[in-house]
Amino acid sequence: MGKQGMKRPERTHTQPKNSRPPVPELQGGVKTGKKRAGPVPEG
Repeated sequence: MGKQGMKRPERTHTQPKNSRPPVPELQGGVKTGKKRAGPVPEG
């Protein structure tokens, strides 16, 4: 007999896979600095 609240997850309610590539993360001093960001470059 199963425990209450510990049901197996249903496979009917899975979320679709994201098709877009991940957003690149900021690296180095830019990530830890306190300067404001500049304008976003087009492209």
